[in-house]
Amino acid sequence: MADFELVEVPTQTVAVLRRVVPMSELTGFFGEAFGVVAGALAAAGGQIAGPPFGWYHGMPTDTVDVSVGFPVAGDVHTPDGGVVVQERPGGRAVVGVHVGPYDAMEQTYRELQAWLGERALVPREDMWEEYLSEPVGDPATWQTRIVTPLS
Repeated sequence: MADFELVEVPTQTVAVLRRVVPMSELTGFFGEAFGVVAGALAAAGGQIAGPPFGWYHGMPTDTVDVSVGFPVAGDVHTPDGGVVVQERPGGRAVVGVHVGPYDAMEQTYRELQAWLGERALVPREDMWEEYLSEPVGDPATWQTRIVTPLS
């Protein structure tokens, strides 16, 4: 069970690779995209300034519209490989940390939906997951910060 709280998240400069991918290919796309974005940032003079993330645009179905990347710092020149540097909007959001394997996040999302409903809060169309720990070792210890901006 995650604890959720209302916070103000800042607007953040991010570098991402965005695609619409089948849910069955999401894990592979994440692995590919993190490597492409990190390499493009290094070549463009940027620095990774926070944990990797998946930024979801709309509700996933059998496909998902997702931007995968990193927050960035420094003077980033135009990166290559389809990587885009942009501002991820901030604002009022509900934030919680899921602890455990990725395939158990569905329960955390159900809890989040209930929490939002109990408070009559309306989420924006987008949300993101920040991967606070690397997916190595015991999956029961993995931490993922879930950020759900509000309308």
